[in-house]
Amino acid sequence: MKPILLTAVAATILLGACMPEEEVMTSPSTAATTSVVAPLVGKRLVSGDITFIINADGTMGGEARGEPIVGVYKATATESCSTYTSPEFLTGREFCSSPVISGDTVIFNRRDGSQSPVYTIEG
Repeated sequence: MKPILLTAVAATILLGACMPEEEVMTSPSTAATTSVVAPLVGKRLVSGDITFIINADGTMGGEARGEPIVGVYKATATESCSTYTSPEFLTGREFCSSPVISGDTVIFNRRDGSQSPVYTIEG
């Protein structure tokens, strides 16, 4: 159960299918102020033993399963897509989703119609 939940949570870190090429993504320098992730930039997102941070420079960090999260993202006004070099279970795919913020929590709606667990927004 735990590996499935953690994989689902990890996929939450902006999961979905690949972004169509014709959709224009913001550059890291503008993602912090003009994108769907703008309200989350620089804040810790926590769900169980998963913690991640969306940085203004287009990188993502944190920890999952005791391993560092190392990734990059691009975002539009409605969706964010990310790729990772660590941990290994996140590498080799692009994850796309749209965050829905409610108070101090966020849920990521994935392209496949599924949702992430609830993350608490800290900081």
